[in-house]
Amino acid sequence: MAVILGIDFPISVNIESQHNSVVQYATDQFYVFWQDLRFYPSDRSTFAARVSQEGQVIDPDGVVLMRDRTVSADAAYDGINFLVVVQDSC
Repeated sequence: MAVILGIDFPISVNIESQHNSVVQYATDQFYVFWQDLRFYPSDRSTFAARVSQEGQVIDPDGVVLMRDRTVSADAAYDGINFLVVVQDSC
């Protein structure tokens, strides 16, 4: 796999902070998953976004996957499906 860009670029520019990102490559796109504080200042939600090979963020606001108390996420791709595992803070 080649590097898309030689520089850092934002995936989410939401005013609240984002943490613990993980990236998977599948079907000619990058899939980025992260924890985000935009809904609950004290608890993180899990978001995802697609990024093209050219570095264009397809989902600039992200897509919410889980909206309560997530701590971290990890993702895997089997060639057909994604599996996103989220650790809850409970």
